[in-house]
Formats: sequence, structure tokens, C-alpha cells
Amino acid sequence: MLDMIVNPMARRGSGVLEVQKATSLLDGQNIPYALHYTKYGKHATEIAYALTMAGAKTVVSCGGDGTIHEIINGIIAARKQLERDGKPFVTSLGLLPCGTGNDFMRSANMSIDTEAALSAVLNGRAAPVDAINIDGVYEICFACRGIDVDVVNMVNASKRKTKNSYLKKILSCIFKRVNYEFCLNIDGKEIKQNGVVAAVLNGAKLAGGMNFCPEAKVDDGFLDVVLVSHRSLIKNLKCLYKLTGNGFLNDDGVSHFKAKKVTISANQNQIDIDGELFADKKFDTEVAPNILNLIR
Repeated sequence: MLDMIVNPMARRGSGVLEVQKATSLLDGQNIPYALHYTKYGKHATEIAYALTMAGAKTVVSCGGDGTIHEIINGIIAARKQLERDGKPFVTSLGLLPCGTGNDFMRSANMSIDTEAALSAVLNGRAAPVDAINIDGVYEICFACRGIDVDVVNMVNASKRKTKNSYLKKILSCIFKRVNYEFCLNIDGKEIKQNGVVAAVLNGAKLAGGMNFCPEAKVDDGFLDVVLVSHRSLIKNLKCLYKLTGNGFLNDDGVSHFKAKKVTISANQNQIDIDGELFADKKFDTEVAPNILNLIR
């Protein structure tokens, strides 16, 4: 039995076409499933919590990275409650690529073809992966301060969101020469630097497949920290171009660290957590190793 949590607004509403493709394949194989449609923000968290508490074996996210973010917070909250109650935690997470970027699936080396992804859900193996606890909220992809927050605000305000929206807004901010005063504490070591972005990541990809941190693994038990310094316009543009390949971390203006605990402060009151903005929240992060069972 597959419990499929569907975000009908994913990919500006066109994500449901991938759900229809998947259910057609399931019907053809006589595989039972239930569709649970989200109706408001954080509804996926509520649904995932209830399903996990009820002993659901496979919860499938049918949305983008934001939907996965909501679902894992419900699953993790339920897991903790079940463990407090002395009850078994049996839920595994499956993923279908119904979002715009599907960055976590890319980071986990999963296919973003719907038929192949469904085959992985049905025939794959569940294995532990990490999440990142950021002041009580769990993230599956990344959390950032800096230019990314401004970009998300701009993208959310635009009428049409595409795979290139993020890149276009980044370019706009770079040409405006935006920068921030960062203070990072990485496993007890303090770093102060004027920069463009400071990020803590669980996976390699963001913004529709950009190779932001190729060395990051979703199951290595570590946080990956990337700090991009503020330099000349030309150097910032060259650094941005490297995101299309694998040389980004080798850029002179990019610093990369592995850590267990990280805090980041800046002259900015918002944090981007898996594409959702949080205001006036502490950027205190620690790795939550092996906290989810992902089918892939």
C-alpha cells in the first residue's frame, strides 16, 4: 500500500500530471494506493505525521523539495513520538519528481523520470539518510543566509516560476552588488567574513540541479558548509558560472567545510530553509544522522 501525499500546486499545478502518470501505472499493476491531497501550508506535515503514527509502511512525496520538507518534518515528529511511546517506527519515504527543481532527488542520485522513480519506490531498498536540525525544524536539502533569501523573495513575487527563475534573480542580485556580514561558528571555530551566501547543506544540488556542493552526501553523517565571499562583479559572475559544472568548490572565493554543528548570523533577519523563508529564527544547525528511511 502506497500512501501518496500530493501537493496539487507543485510545479505551478502541472505536477499533478506526473501523479496521474504514476497512478495509471499503479492501476495497470493492481498495486493499491491512497491519494492524500494537501490543502494549505504545512498540511503535508500533518498528513505525514498521522500516517506515520498509524503505521504506514510507505509514504510517497508527490511534489517538490518544499513538499518533501513538510513531509519529513511530519515523519520525524511521529518517529520521535513513537519512540517515546515504545512503539515501532516502520515508515519509509518514497519520492516522485513532481516539483520544479527536484534537487533532493538529484542529490540522492535518484531518477527524475516519473516511471523510473516509481519503479524505485516499488522495487528499491529503504536505507537511512540524514536530515539537518535547524532550531527544531528539519531540512532535507539546504539552509542559507545571504543572496539566496533575496532571490527566493524575488522568485516568489514573480508571476511565472520556471527552472531559470532562480538563475535570473541571482544575476539581478549580483549586478546590484549585494553582500552581507556573516559570522559562522563551525564546530567551535568562528569565522567572520563579508560574503554573498552562507549555506549549510545535506545534498549536492540546489536551484534546479546547480552543483553547489558536489562533495555533499545525503547519508555521510556530516553537514556541508559553503561560504562564498564578496568580490568584484567579474569574479562573482565567473564563480556563478562554475555552478553549471563541478568546479564551484575550487573557486578562490568559495570556502567549504565539513561539520557536525554550525551557527550562522548575518545582517539579515530571514533564513531560507528548503526554499521556505523563516523570519527571526536562529540559524543553529546540527546533523540528524540516519533519521529517515529513503527508498531509492
